[in-house]
Amino acid sequence: MEAEDILTATHKLEKSGMTRSQSEAIAKTIITAVEPLATKADVESSIDSLKEQMATKANLESAIKSLKIWLLIILLGMHGSLLAVAVGIALTLFQFGVGG
Repeated sequence: MEAEDILTATHKLEKSGMTRSQSEAIAKTIITAVEPLATKADVESSIDSLKEQMATKANLESAIKSLKIWLLIILLGMHGSLLAVAVGIALTLFQFGVGG
């Protein structure tokens, strides 16, 4: 609450029949109650900060998913390569009559 708003509120209370000291006491009580509350700018700033944090988290989650997919592809490729080598060895051994 700005000083002008307080002064205007105090004048309105005086016009309604209250004494100056009563209207000032009410204005001070309202100021004390309202002062610790967040302003619209505070809330907007907090929302902007949360949006940035969420975007960062989403980007990290997306990067982690991509890494998991690439690791899976690499592991499957390695498994396929090892399998191909094992089959090649088995066929070679079979051709030479080893182990059978």
